[in-house]
Amino acid sequence: MFTLSRDRGGISFYPPYYDPSSSTTNRPYYYTTNRPYYYTTNRPYYYTTNRPTTKRPYYTTTKRPYYTTTNRPTTNRPTTNRPYYTTTNRPWTTAPATRGVSVCLRYLAESFSSLFTLSPSSRVPLQFGVGDAGSYVMTFTRYSYYSQYFRPNIKFWPNIRPDIWNRVCFTVDSMKNVAQVFSGSNISIRKRLPLQYVWSGEPVMDFSGFDGQLTDVQIWDYPLSYREVFNYMTSGFYAPYQGSALSWSYISYSPRGDALLEDTFELLGRQPISNRRRKKGRWPKKTRKFYNVWESKREQL
Repeated sequence: MFTLSRDRGGISFYPPYYDPSSSTTNRPYYYTTNRPYYYTTNRPYYYTTNRPTTKRPYYTTTKRPYYTTTNRPTTNRPTTNRPYYTTTNRPWTTAPATRGVSVCLRYLAESFSSLFTLSPSSRVPLQFGVGDAGSYVMTFTRYSYYSQYFRPNIKFWPNIRPDIWNRVCFTVDSMKNVAQVFSGSNISIRKRLPLQYVWSGEPVMDFSGFDGQLTDVQIWDYPLSYREVFNYMTSGFYAPYQGSALSWSYISYSPRGDALLEDTFELLGRQPISNRRRKKGRWPKKTRKFYNVWESKREQL
């Protein structure tokens, strides 16, 4: 897991095969100077003389005899009227660049803030943040013109056990232009987006910095099904999962500032207690076992 600070740095995640510096946005603008204008002199005007033309002799043609033709009788063939079929206009079926995008991660944070930005170098980056009272907000432009709020307060999977992590997933279906947010065992309603969002396919997530920890970041280039979301929330109940565009098991990162990489809380909790032998005479020998103080008082009474 990574421990981040709001004011002391962030981190970016991307696949090992991807080069973040290859993006075409935010390149410096180079000015070009106009070439000097050169005056050109007019070329001299040359007079041309008309060449003499000779007349060709005139040839007479003889008229061919005129042949008369008789009109042949024509019979009208019976025709059957074919049925007329009406065609209806089919809906728009041109598929976008991707069917959509899904992002899942686990995080811990004390204050409400922006979590990350998906595809920060694209023309339409997607910002995802935490609002008040357990709500989430998606912003689809750089200047926060188009935002959509989601409140996952509908109990959908009662058999998901609580966890120390805030497990969140969101899916965007570009074909239907709808989005949905999942948080633990709860889901939000599906909402129409304020604009037609098509993911650019840039598998980069930028965490600008928040006070807390994050782990298990995954990106899929399609909207996840409910079964796949449940599999992530339960840490692989059906089968091991792996993002199609970005996977936590095969990932590269670029830290900024004081981003700290350390073991997860689960690994820290399973570390064995040190069993090094202490030297004799340093600690007094234990004469009795630990016991419950409240039970001993009751026995005295």
